[in-house]
Amino acid sequence: MPLPIGHALAGIAFFKARPGMFFASRWHEALFLIFLANLPDADFLPGMVLGHPNLYHHGIFHSLGAALAIGAAGGWFFYRKKKRFWEPAAAVFLVFYAHLLLDFFTQDFVAPYGLPLFWPFSRQYFIAARPFFINITRSGESSDFFISLFNQHNLAAAGREILILGGLLAAVMMVRRLLKKKVR
Repeated sequence: MPLPIGHALAGIAFFKARPGMFFASRWHEALFLIFLANLPDADFLPGMVLGHPNLYHHGIFHSLGAALAIGAAGGWFFYRKKKRFWEPAAAVFLVFYAHLLLDFFTQDFVAPYGLPLFWPFSRQYFIAARPFFINITRSGESSDFFISLFNQHNLAAAGREILILGGLLAAVMMVRRLLKKKVR
C-alpha cells in the first residue's frame, strides 16, 4: 500500500485532469480529491480503536463493493447539490478505486496478501505478480503505529511513489496544457 502522499498525488492528478467537477473553489476540490484518494485507508481506524490498526486493513473497504457504494453516495450528494448524478458518481468511484489499484501494485508481505479487489462478487484476494511500489512497514500495535511509519525503508518507498505518481501528475498537467493550446 502506498503512503498517503502517493495516494494524494493520484488525487491531485485527478484534480488536474478534470478541474471544477465538484466544487467552485479549487482548494475545496483539491482537498476533496486528496481525501477521497486516501479514504479506503480509513479501515485502519476501527482496528486502531481496538489496539491493532491492521485488523481490518485491506478488507471489504478495499473492494469494488465499497467503491460502488462510495460512488453512489457521492453521486447522491452531488445530485442534491448540482442536480447531476452519473458524472460525479463515476468520478468518485474512479478516484476511490484508483487507491485500490495502487495498493494492488504494491508489495505485500502480510497475509492475506493483496486485497479483495472484486468483493462482493469474489472473496479472493488479488495482488500484482510484479508490483512496482515498495511495501510499507508499520507496527501492528496502536501505541507505536504512527512512529513506526518513520523509517528508512518507508522513506525509500515514498521516494518511489513520488517519482512514479509525480511523473503521472506531470504527464496529466502536460497533456492538459497541450490540449488547452490546441483549443485556442
